[in-house]
Amino acid sequence: MTRRDAAWAIARAAAVAAAPEFLNAWLPQTPSAAPPEPDRWSNYQPRFFSADEIKALDVFTSILIPTDETPGAREAHVVPFVDFVVNAASEYEPSLQQDWRAALRVLHERRFLELTAGEQLALVEKMSHPEDHDHDAFQLVKDMTVHAFYTSRAGLIDVLEYQGNAYLTQFPGCAHPEHHRV
Repeated sequence: MTRRDAAWAIARAAAVAAAPEFLNAWLPQTPSAAPPEPDRWSNYQPRFFSADEIKALDVFTSILIPTDETPGAREAHVVPFVDFVVNAASEYEPSLQQDWRAALRVLHERRFLELTAGEQLALVEKMSHPEDHDHDAFQLVKDMTVHAFYTSRAGLIDVLEYQGNAYLTQFPGCAHPEHHRV
């Protein structure tokens, strides 16, 4: 799945009947809006993935984008977003659901949830190499994780510090001397 495919999948998911309810909780109303309250997500009921698959995805996405001095995948509620998009894919792209079933089957077969934190990290690192036979599963999860994170309030505003479009009253000139020659 390419980034373009992921963007199309997300755009199509936004068009399904359940989208307004989900996206109103996901997206801030204005660029300066506070993030959704944690209790909005504590009772989230998965629509596509099983409880164990949700746990595996939570750990995997938290390895990809960990929480440090900035929010990570958990704070951005990446897993509920992925669950929503993949569930919505049944209406327009069932093959996306098959790809995600295959990716989660890889984690199940590798007993991902039974591994220690260090072993989980080592497995994710191993899967990240293109020559690994499970790289496609890694790439699928990574692509959607990155997209979900950087389109969330936590990723866009808290990490990237996006402040909305700015109106400039003056356009500062270039300060590079080599660009001043005609």
